[in-house]
Amino acid sequence: MAPVQTFAGEVADNYAKHRRGYRPGLIDYLASTFGLGPHSRVLDLGCGTGQLTIPLAAKAGAVIGMDPSPDMLALAGTEAANVTWVLGSDQQVSSLDSLLGKEGLDVVTIGQALHWMDAAQLFAALMPLLRPGGGIAVISNGTPVWIQETAWARALADVSRKWFTNLSFPTCGCSPSDRARYRILLGEAGFTVEEHAIDYTEEFTVDEVIGSFYSAAPLERLNPDQRAGFDADLRSALLAAQPDGRFVEDVPVRTLVAHRTQQVTGSAPRH
Repeated sequence: MAPVQTFAGEVADNYAKHRRGYRPGLIDYLASTFGLGPHSRVLDLGCGTGQLTIPLAAKAGAVIGMDPSPDMLALAGTEAANVTWVLGSDQQVSSLDSLLGKEGLDVVTIGQALHWMDAAQLFAALMPLLRPGGGIAVISNGTPVWIQETAWARALADVSRKWFTNLSFPTCGCSPSDRARYRILLGEAGFTVEEHAIDYTEEFTVDEVIGSFYSAAPLERLNPDQRAGFDADLRSALLAAQPDGRFVEDVPVRTLVAHRTQQVTGSAPRH
């Protein structure tokens, strides 16, 4: 859907308001698995507006939220005093050396963002930033609505195809093949990997469905007249597919948990 540079303006606003959060059970699992505590340091890479960063801050001593979108970071939560927000992408992670000093990271979390990154280069660059026993958590936080199989999800995809020419419907790193590729790349970078699963269902209003979709849709491709028509068409199609207004979604959460296994010397590769 939207490329990284368009996570701005209204898209960023919808991201902050409507993007799915992370369940407490997952946060507890990450804290337990990586032994997070008052002295732990965490990097949440591709943090967006902080849906994962903020709950992690309650489990760790210090958290860095890093994202390439200034608008997203401007909307990130400010209630956690132990969070440092950093403007940057996966290509700049090696520059965190100066911020970290002699202290390494206990865990790097990547929540629904790895599909924007060069995974192989990133995993190699992160290895020397991690403390012994530290690792990476690659989280697939549900399935993009446009590839789901409910009647209302198909209606949303059909309306989008009608209004946006050549619109792609990516898996966003959530498919079994995506996760299998990430697992191989993590292994090649020197990590041991296992997968953790949580499944639940969630119910939304039509406004929440639309807001969540608008956090990813390329809205900038529509002029004001088109936008009004698209808004009306989408709402009408969703309610026709789900007249009771109860939009229920199955949410599979899959986390690749990778622990550093090799001793690393020297600095991370520079990009």
